[in-house]
Amino acid sequence: MKYSKTPTGIAEQVDLLIERGMAVPSREDAELWLASVGYYRMSAYWLPHEEVAPEGKVRSKRFKAGTHFNSIRDTYIFDRRLRLLLMEAIERIEIHLRSRWTYRLVHKYGAHAHLDHSLFGDGLRHSEQLVRLARSVDSSKETFVIHYKGKYTEPYSPPLWAATELMSLGELSKWFQATKDSSVKSAVAADLGLPSGQVTEGVLQVLSFVRNICAHHARLWNRRILKRIPKINHWNNDLVLVEHKGQRQNDNHIYNVLIVLLRLLDHQRTDSSFRMRLRGLLEGVSSEHRRDMGFPGDWRQRPAWVQTGQR
Repeated sequence: MKYSKTPTGIAEQVDLLIERGMAVPSREDAELWLASVGYYRMSAYWLPHEEVAPEGKVRSKRFKAGTHFNSIRDTYIFDRRLRLLLMEAIERIEIHLRSRWTYRLVHKYGAHAHLDHSLFGDGLRHSEQLVRLARSVDSSKETFVIHYKGKYTEPYSPPLWAATELMSLGELSKWFQATKDSSVKSAVAADLGLPSGQVTEGVLQVLSFVRNICAHHARLWNRRILKRIPKINHWNNDLVLVEHKGQRQNDNHIYNVLIVLLRLLDHQRTDSSFRMRLRGLLEGVSSEHRRDMGFPGDWRQRPAWVQTGQR
């Protein structure tokens, strides 16, 4: 089938929402939101409010009774604030990982350990990562890179503690996963507050995915994460487990990601108001919204949410 839809104007879009059953208290406000955010982007937030589609149809394109534009707008604002908070937390964890992995590796294998193929699994991928890193070094305008290239002729890459500053969390996660020395990975896992290198790999994959959602301003609050948080037994009192493929596994709603962030930040033992601000944001939305995020009914009583100072 050939795509044949034509663009609609802002006023027409508001008319369409009203025609489909959405209450729009202020056309002016709705038009401003659709003009600044976009109809398609906002539609991700009103889809859960549509009636069940009839058999053979993907969508009903009719809103449930009581659906208000202002509620959709408030959900959008909540999601934006949630993404900003998570970006902050993931940044702190990324920097912690970068610091500890670098420290462990260079103290065992030297300043340019990352250039040694023998230290990393899958030589072809390691070569690809080195090419990527070389391109970053070539194009970087960072002062530390300019200084290195101006003073040293070899190796082409700055030492690892500088080179990691050019890596994204996704790239850093791949470097960590490719590290052959299990004692280094175990030590880094302990530094972060995780039980093993394997669990750390799984956690980093999930956090990289969530970070990309946040960085691209995509819907987060009720999304199911493609990869599940690995089993972490000493956090069982915090995490929500479900039956999946005949086994008890961590649920893949955003709730469990929040638990991981809280626990990893706690392990850093740095003064932070993250827990307080996150709880404040969550208390401002309905219990239905929290259920859509995977929150259990007793979440406030679970250990990770209990206020312990300003962490």
